[in-house]
Amino acid sequence: MHETSYALMIVDTVMEALKEKNLEDVKVKKIILRVGELSLIDPIALQNAFDALTADIPVLSGAKLEIEIVSAKIRCNKCGKIWNFKELYPELKENIPIIHLYPHIVADLLKCPKCGSTDVEIVQGDEFQVVGFEIE
Repeated sequence: MHETSYALMIVDTVMEALKEKNLEDVKVKKIILRVGELSLIDPIALQNAFDALTADIPVLSGAKLEIEIVSAKIRCNKCGKIWNFKELYPELKENIPIIHLYPHIVADLLKCPKCGSTDVEIVQGDEFQVVGFEIE
């Protein structure tokens, strides 16, 4: 389960930041994340993995993850067209984490809707960042 790996990264990042600021005895109530829709993270599974990992870490136990979903943007290297998931599939209301349930969407997403080229690059949407946290 890759959510556990991400949860470990969150724990390491926040604990290191607290240590650097000499705030090791505080209580973290919220951790703010930026997660790209192409990272295929299930926010509920991530919170559950985080909760399980931090149950015995008093400074992090009970902290909630606030997740900002970053829409994917793909650019065609041939014609310069930039597009996103919702542009190609407006009927789907939620982007994450359902993209992995539809493999044909990934193939379509990575094919330029203007010229048909597969010479494309992901401009945004695959990031995973700890943006900040709030303490009590």
